Amino acid sequence: MIDKCMDVLKNQIHQYLKSLPDLNVTSNETVAVSPLVKEDGAVVIPKDQLGLSLINIEEEKINKAQNAVKKSADGQVMYRNPEIKINLYILIASNFNDYETGLKFLSAAMSFFQAKSVFISSNTPDLDPKLEKLIVELHTMGLEQQNHLWGYLGAKYLPSICYKVRMLIIQEELVSSEQAGVSKFALEGSGM
Repeated sequence: MIDKCMDVLKNQIHQYLKSLPDLNVTSNETVAVSPLVKEDGAVVIPKDQLGLSLINIEEEKINKAQNAVKKSADGQVMYRNPEIKINLYILIASNFNDYETGLKFLSAAMSFFQAKSVFISSNTPDLDPKLEKLIVELHTMGLEQQNHLWGYLGAKYLPSICYKVRMLIIQEELVSSEQAGVSKFALEGSGM
């Protein structure tokens, strides 16, 4: 699921960048899903591209599902673990030879998410049906947090911005057990 989410965001940003005449995008690769750095600290994001990197995953506790029971159309009661709702923190970093060009591309990516912050099947045809809906919010980090992040990653700072992608739902379809449902007639016959 995470890979599909990152891929759809990459494609959507790229399509938007290609639509802007002042950027003059002729390449098929303007955004890369990649880690920021290699183990030796060298930047992995290809030159003259924006890098889309996953920097954190957190469980969405507010909307946590509790129901482990689901009733099928034929009246069977199925038990499976409740779904997990997660939020992804993604970093968009600019790795351009020309600093000003990199800032233009980063600004354009920000404009894209300002214009389109909700991704559903009707406005994003390549959205995987299992994703249902993605909500992208700006996540502002202070200078100290940025310093810790880039230091932790082992990289020198690149112009970047962080976003929170909300409500990715992970639900394995494995059923742990299945039983016949209790009907009203069964309850009446038992004297209840």
